[in-house]
Amino acid sequence: MRNLLAFLAAAVITRLAVPGPIRMTPVMARALDLAASELPFEAAEVLRALSGDDSKRAEAALSVACDPMYARAVRALLRDTISPDVVHAGFKYNVIPGDAIVEVDCRVLPGTTEPAMRAGLVERLGPELAAACEISLIVFGPPVEAPAEGPLFDLLVSTIRDHDPDAIPLPVMAPFATDGKFTDALGVPTYGFSPLRLDAEERFLERFHGIDERVSVDALRWGLPVLYDVVRGFCG
Repeated sequence: MRNLLAFLAAAVITRLAVPGPIRMTPVMARALDLAASELPFEAAEVLRALSGDDSKRAEAALSVACDPMYARAVRALLRDTISPDVVHAGFKYNVIPGDAIVEVDCRVLPGTTEPAMRAGLVERLGPELAAACEISLIVFGPPVEAPAEGPLFDLLVSTIRDHDPDAIPLPVMAPFATDGKFTDALGVPTYGFSPLRLDAEERFLERFHGIDERVSVDALRWGLPVLYDVVRGFCG
């Protein structure tokens, strides 16, 4: 029994941890297209491969298109992600556990519903393994996607260019939870906008929730006037 339970829990984790297929959202499709339009032909073709139907070709392109730090973030923006993060089984080393619980964090793209995500979990597990499991929802936050156009978005773009004429503003999604799900339901246009000018060598994404999480004073010194001008321009 002990070996069977351990085998089942390990099999669940193994199957859920495999990256799923790419599903391009309108915002990410536009981001990749705009970025490709600013690059030389060969680099642009590599970037455009990310939005194709061939997942293996897209993964190969991603491995050469950017730094692994950015590649991890891009992967999370091109597919629904499933991460088995916590495992509970037993309460004492010499007592055989009766069951095991695997807590799974699913980050879903706009357009993916909770029933669709649940069906995707069952499909990944397969009939036999799914039959040995009970899937229970803890919490679900509906994904939202603000349009990459309109008065507020256009103001964000123009203000960035006012402060940096060489800038190439791109729309992008955030692979984490925000309050956008609540403001979107109220009809409030919502964008994650924290303008910072970072050094090329700054490992910004690797600092998230780290012991050395920070931004530089120079990055803030550039970004605060940008944010001020956007608020002033939009609120009149």
